[in-house]
Amino acid sequence: MNASPFKTTLLAAAALLAAGAAQAQSTVTLYGLLDLGLNQYKAGSNSGGASVWKLNDGVVNGLNGSRWGIRVSEDLGGGLKANAVAESGLSADTGALGQGGLAFGRQVFVGLSQASLGELRVGRQYILSDSTMGMGNPFGNALVNNPGTGVTNATRALPFWLNAPRANNTIQLATPNFGGLVASAQLAPGEGTADRFHGVKLGFGGGALNVAMAYEWNKSRANGDNTNKSLTVAGNYNFGPIKLLGGIQRNEDLTTTAGNGAFTGANLIVTSSGGSFTANEINGYTIGFEAPVGAITFGANYTGVKYENAAGSSATLGKVAAAARYGLSKNTFLYTGVSMATGDLKDYISEQRVIQAGLRMAW
Repeated sequence: MNASPFKTTLLAAAALLAAGAAQAQSTVTLYGLLDLGLNQYKAGSNSGGASVWKLNDGVVNGLNGSRWGIRVSEDLGGGLKANAVAESGLSADTGALGQGGLAFGRQVFVGLSQASLGELRVGRQYILSDSTMGMGNPFGNALVNNPGTGVTNATRALPFWLNAPRANNTIQLATPNFGGLVASAQLAPGEGTADRFHGVKLGFGGGALNVAMAYEWNKSRANGDNTNKSLTVAGNYNFGPIKLLGGIQRNEDLTTTAGNGAFTGANLIVTSSGGSFTANEINGYTIGFEAPVGAITFGANYTGVKYENAAGSSATLGKVAAAARYGLSKNTFLYTGVSMATGDLKDYISEQRVIQAGLRMAW
């Protein structure tokens, strides 16, 4: 007996659905991390602050900020994949949401990737200077060695190296890996409530050498001027028993009204023995090393910045830092460190000396 056209169509549709189901396979990963550190801050004599002990979430001087998240990857066939990440930050010392109370403040994006074509991501993402900066300091933007940790200058928050480190409403394109050479570009339109944000990055990783350069800027929604121009260059070379790391950052035409991108803080007022001025340039450098010895990794660096304005006012701030990380397992670490401030502002910040000890666990 011949099958009816209707039955044949049903069989064909079922076969197509079965083929599609076999082809489109998804993986869903739930992950998390908790990091808590005990910190002792000695305030400078002219800082307006007091020396204090604090139990902080790892987002402040820890190995990592506490978080939980969901990572999804779906194989669409032909090497094409759909990817998504929704990652929420939290303060493990209080239980509060991190990043100003956002539900998924660390990152949330969806994208497409193909090994020979690269990757497209859209959503809230890390800006490109964050990963670039992490190549130039021990432990990768962590512990007291982190150049991106700001200071409290005469009771006001002041950036050290600029490190937002995320931007909203961001479109990112990344190239495939061409023999170690990779490039990325980002655009966040601002949507009328923030300045348009742009970023580009070029990096190379091959063997013992890793280097990268990122350049980011805003276009003012008020007058169309390019502002918050930030160049970050960093790298490291692994000699085996020791890894040398370093980098520079140059920031100019800084404003406090961008609302998105490399600088989104609300203060550029610098106070020292010479009085107060508003900086529109921050230029810095860092140099250091990492040395693994069994389960312990030691790291030390010196980071310095100079705050300037067009009228010729300037002030310097430096930080010498040493830390160690001990691996209890591949996911659980103990850490400790100490940093000391130098330069014109050392007596004018609440973090003149920092001593820390902490525990971090991931799953």
